[in-house]
Amino acid sequence: MGSRQPAIYLAFLSVAFSPSLALAQAGWQSCPVPEPFNTPSPRPKTLEPVAVYVEADDAVFQEKGTSVMQGKAHISQEDKRLEADEATYDNQTGQVTGKGNVKFSSGNLKVKSQALNFNLKNNTGEIDNAQYDFAQTQARGKSKRLVQVDADRTYLEKSTYSACPGETPDWSIGAERIELNKKTERGVARKASLNIRNKPVVRVPYLSFPLSDKRQSGFLWPEIGTSSNNGFTIGTPYYFNLAPNYDATVAPTVLTKRGIQLKSEYRYLSKKHRATINTEYLAHDRQTDKNNRYYYNIKESTVINKHSSVHLNAEGVSDDKYFVDLGSSLAATSKVNLEKRLEYVNRGDNWAFSGTMQDYQILDGGTRPHAKTPQLNFKYKPKLKNPNSVKFETEAEYTNFTGKSGAINGERFDVATRVSKKYSDAAGSMYVKPALSARHTEYVLDDGDKTHLRRSVPTASIDAGVILDRNIRKGKLVQTLEPRVFYTHTPYRNQNAIPVFDSSERSLGFNQLFSENRFTGKDRISDSNHLTVAATTRIQNPVKGQELLHASVGQVFHFADRRVTLPGSTSQQGKRSELVFDAGGKVNERTQVSATTYWDTTKNTFTAGEARVRYKDPKQRILNVGYTERKGDFRAGNASVAFPVKKGWQAVGAVEQDLLNNRNLETVVGAEYQTCCWKSRVVTRNYLLPDNTNRDNAVLVEFELKGLGNFGSGARDLLQNRVYGYE
Repeated sequence: MGSRQPAIYLAFLSVAFSPSLALAQAGWQSCPVPEPFNTPSPRPKTLEPVAVYVEADDAVFQEKGTSVMQGKAHISQEDKRLEADEATYDNQTGQVTGKGNVKFSSGNLKVKSQALNFNLKNNTGEIDNAQYDFAQTQARGKSKRLVQVDADRTYLEKSTYSACPGETPDWSIGAERIELNKKTERGVARKASLNIRNKPVVRVPYLSFPLSDKRQSGFLWPEIGTSSNNGFTIGTPYYFNLAPNYDATVAPTVLTKRGIQLKSEYRYLSKKHRATINTEYLAHDRQTDKNNRYYYNIKESTVINKHSSVHLNAEGVSDDKYFVDLGSSLAATSKVNLEKRLEYVNRGDNWAFSGTMQDYQILDGGTRPHAKTPQLNFKYKPKLKNPNSVKFETEAEYTNFTGKSGAINGERFDVATRVSKKYSDAAGSMYVKPALSARHTEYVLDDGDKTHLRRSVPTASIDAGVILDRNIRKGKLVQTLEPRVFYTHTPYRNQNAIPVFDSSERSLGFNQLFSENRFTGKDRISDSNHLTVAATTRIQNPVKGQELLHASVGQVFHFADRRVTLPGSTSQQGKRSELVFDAGGKVNERTQVSATTYWDTTKNTFTAGEARVRYKDPKQRILNVGYTERKGDFRAGNASVAFPVKKGWQAVGAVEQDLLNNRNLETVVGAEYQTCCWKSRVVTRNYLLPDNTNRDNAVLVEFELKGLGNFGSGARDLLQNRVYGYE
């Protein structure tokens, strides 16, 4: 064999031959990708990309005609590269041929074969018995004949496609013909089959799939599941890519025990508008013999200008038992009030106005709140020139409460004003913040006599604290000690004649220790004469600006009985509140803890508390444990885990238990298997229905094929909702 011939430099510009199948890589292991080109390219780095570079062991070069190369032939231009035992190149037509151990690459596509015929000028050509790889997306396959029709269209005859490695991939798509169109970004497989270990399991005459991650119309993978309530379930969603900024999904779903349900989702998004509409419709329910059962959920927001916007939230069902019979989640089956709310908001630099219309659909077991038709609210809060300036804020609100049968309806007008000032040292380590506020409320009640009621209540408070700190761990960490006292006084006003439209008593928590009013809403203003004493300590990382741990303790000392009550309640006479302990933070990078405890210092007994521990390590081992108790009323525990069993296998589970009544609320057990090109999940779920008697069992099965999507029944969504940290 003769000596290596000098290279020929030919200038030519052509479009890269680079069809690609876009695959979602997030959360997948990496499959090994065979690299067709193991030798470095001999092309000089200083050569212009548009130039054609030709090199071989032996060659006969023709300036005008066909050049013939023998032995380690190499032809390259831009991102295209050919290696073969023998090759030819026609400088005038741009025609290239290769024979023997052919390796061809263009963009992300890499091909091996024994023969190639390709034109660099018009990007057309044929490759026989091709073995191809899309390096970026890890897709690969074989084709009896690969035909490049033009720069946009490629045909693969008698071909296979897979994201799995090896001669016998775990799964593959086989087809008599696959057509790839870069312009439409779609691929079409004709006379196709889904193969498992090269054995066909499902045959379809036609299969369309995307070549990029852009949204395109077409059928999605089926949704499959089973439950004792609905029987076997299979849905066939169809996705409509209506426009770049709006789309829709329609899913006819067969419930073997009930009938055919139609589910739909519509989404719209623009610079000033966003909307999501979800609907479900079952014409006839064979299980209950009910007709026209439906559910809808509308969420819409419109920005009118930089100051104002409109928001709509509306949810409703055809009947009280819809969620019990057809709800797919524990949260859904527990719903009793479905809100319909329309709100207009207008904001300025130091003010805000809102107008709201609100009503509810009440299901079995629910207590109907009053509708607000309308509620108008205005807030004024000037910006502070500095943190120690006098702070002034005021709020005015008008509400018309209607729609609650058997209760008093009426109108309420409320005005509240507050003035405060913060005094602190330059470092902010000591502060005193006195405040004065006043609230005036008027009612016109629809009680037959149009009763007119008035109430005016002033409040004074003072909040003071000190922040001390010290270095620990040789200056690596900082520990603070933050003692704090808070005093508030509100005189008693008899409010027994005032109806309760939207007030309730707040649950005691650490932050509530520093509240001036123990009631929510505006129908009850608590009389108060009490002092809160509390302290907090924190451990912080000053370099990262991160709080590692915190612990707080506090208690309220009352100097008078609390005489203002809700209907049916009696005055509170205790001199002290419960002692509240609150702690939490990061034990290490893997573990987070939080706990709140309430202790009755008069009776020296525990009254309530909750604790949570969350653990997650780099190996995706997850453990979450929670416990909640209100002495004599409620005691519940929950736990969830996820951990690898062996390579590729992961076990997942969650349980929620009513410990007071010794009953299981929900149990979820699942297993997941994952390779670099497919995943499968099987999840069983058993949960208590809202009637607190009957239970439902469900089995969810889901498969994901890398690059083709997933089909099943939402097993992943359920696990993400039940197991904190699961991905």
